[in-house]
Amino acid sequence: MKNLFKKVLIFILVTLICSMEINDEHIVRATKYYAGTACGIVTADGSRINSQKVRRGEHRWVALSPDMFKKGYKLGDKIYVKSNNSVLRGHWIVKDKMAKYKKNSIDFLFTKDMKGFENPCKVTIYRIKD
Repeated sequence: MKNLFKKVLIFILVTLICSMEINDEHIVRATKYYAGTACGIVTADGSRINSQKVRRGEHRWVALSPDMFKKGYKLGDKIYVKSNNSVLRGHWIVKDKMAKYKKNSIDFLFTKDMKGFENPCKVTIYRIKD
């Protein structure tokens, strides 16, 4: 009976460990980009950028540098940004890719009239696994 209990307990523990959401953590350089500039009005995943929705915070979209995709990030991933800047802090969706020469970076989609993030800084990003 003790052996059966141990086997069941081990099975339950292994199942729980395997099903845990493990979030990747990366410290990256944060910058911003604007809708409708040279970047265009359509993101890499085909989503159309709506400036009013960006301004209202309905579109909290980011672009990641190519090396971040090699680390397992995908278009459509939900991420959490940890930052001292309250404008950047929170949940965002990966919708775009940065230029090939960019490394270890994240670009936040803004409109030109949005305030609160003027200079590049370091932030920590976590991938949220569904």
